[in-house]
Amino acid sequence: MDDTGDTEATRAGQAVETDPTTDASESADLQTRVAVLEAENRQLRDERARAKRATYRQTALGLFAVGALGLLGGVAFPDARSVLFALGGTGVFAGVLTYVLTPERFVTASVGSRVYQAVRADRDAMLGELGIGGDPVYVPVDDGRVFVSRHEGAPLPDPAELADLFVVPEESQHGGVAFHPTGAPLFDEFETTRSRSVDATPHAAAPVLADALVELFELADGVDHDVDTETNRITFELAGAGLGDPTGIDHPIPSFLAVGLARSLDVTVRLEVRDDPLTVTCRYDPNWSRSSDGTAATDTPPERGDEASAPA
Repeated sequence: MDDTGDTEATRAGQAVETDPTTDASESADLQTRVAVLEAENRQLRDERARAKRATYRQTALGLFAVGALGLLGGVAFPDARSVLFALGGTGVFAGVLTYVLTPERFVTASVGSRVYQAVRADRDAMLGELGIGGDPVYVPVDDGRVFVSRHEGAPLPDPAELADLFVVPEESQHGGVAFHPTGAPLFDEFETTRSRSVDATPHAAAPVLADALVELFELADGVDHDVDTETNRITFELAGAGLGDPTGIDHPIPSFLAVGLARSLDVTVRLEVRDDPLTVTCRYDPNWSRSSDGTAATDTPPERGDEASAPA
């Protein structure tokens, strides 16, 4: 019996001694697999980018071919020379333009979504630690600010104070946090693509901003809009929106729409974002004016549709 006990104890000790070696072997195998998968992912991304560039360049070559055929046809057929020369010139020009404008780098929507997740996490944590829970208001100060009030329905602070991140005026009920909106750089890029500024009317600004989300930034597959000037409300319904959860604070898609309306119409804008279907409702406040020195004046609080804003 004693020999048997010694044998079992010896075997258990040997099994314990072999565990570290087994764990090290498994860890090395996992690291090798991870390295192989990372290399394959990089290769797939590079191949995808090359495929997209090849598609652009093939399109450019096709346009070159159409243009060359048009020019040759103009030489061979004098009766249709003007039409064929016009077709050839258009094809060559379009080919050159497509080749020159071929993007060198593609950034997927998932990358942009992860970047926004980090921004959202920091802002949610900041607002939570400060105990701030008011509705975000987009204010047309400088390049735009999104102000989150400390108290729900409180009037806006002095515009000059919105230049600071932490707004701490003498009247505490006006305090809060003023962020740089994520939609401001998008609106700046949008303005550089236009030959003239957006007309300062809701009916003119809404369709232009909606088209920019689809055609310029490709952040949505389609955007419908509805303008109600009686209630100062503009509603956008989006299909196939990208960049993650659009209901988060200052998401780039609603932010671009709010900043665009605020700066184009010179108003303050409150957002209401709902999912399934995704709708972005912008309620703008026309009681926003600028003084002769270029600063904004907000003598009245932003218009609200709840009972808290009703007069006593």
